[in-house]
Amino acid sequence: MKKNNNFRNFEGGHIIAGVILVTVGCILLLRALGFSFPGWLFTWPMILILIGLYTGVKHNFKNNSWVILIAIGSFFLLNKIVPDLRLDPFFWPLLIIGAGVLFILRPRFSGSNITGSDIKSDKDYINWQDVNSSTATATDQPLYSGSNFIKVSSVFSGVNRKVLSKNFEGAHITSVFGGVEMDFSQADITAPAVIKVEVAFGGIKLIVPPHWAVQNEIDGMFHGVEDKRRFNVAPDINPTKVIILKGSVFFGGLDIKNPR
Repeated sequence: MKKNNNFRNFEGGHIIAGVILVTVGCILLLRALGFSFPGWLFTWPMILILIGLYTGVKHNFKNNSWVILIAIGSFFLLNKIVPDLRLDPFFWPLLIIGAGVLFILRPRFSGSNITGSDIKSDKDYINWQDVNSSTATATDQPLYSGSNFIKVSSVFSGVNRKVLSKNFEGAHITSVFGGVEMDFSQADITAPAVIKVEVAFGGIKLIVPPHWAVQNEIDGMFHGVEDKRRFNVAPDINPTKVIILKGSVFFGGLDIKNPR
């Protein structure tokens, strides 16, 4: 029997996470026993590189977040290994150039082979990189989207979106050193919708109506996912209106709040 893609991602992600933890533990144990290791091996850039590696393996290297994390980690790691290079002044110019290259090379999907019905038939796995969705640009001003599928990327920026779709079916949110707010107070759903998130050193806020249920299936490290909605009486939850949160959060958080 052939394994589905979601199971392979889950299995691969947990294997690489286990390998990373075992390796780090062994190195720390050997260090405690008196073995010598280079100092840069225990610096914060290595954490970024390991998180980027884990994120890339888990998502089959189909997103840009792993590239950004490994690139930033490698830059500062090289600066620690060879301090005479004095790379600090070049960080922001190289980062801006790299972001521009990623936007130029980002593949566009024609939408000819995947339809909304195909995606709804397999809610457990959605290849978000292939979905013909609206791509949000970074801005602090609230913009409106009537699309059923929404893709939002926030890298060193803030994004604020109000969703107007009356048949919202899902979203893919990436936040790397940034913040994203999505307001569903004027939206509606007719079936459980999957929101896939990839967060590293960032945060996401979802404004969700009180009669929607939120199912948390997010994993990660040093993260928090909290439903901060407050109700005077127990809300009348509609079983068809369910948001399923999937993905990974590293050194960040996701908050769910009441409509204003």
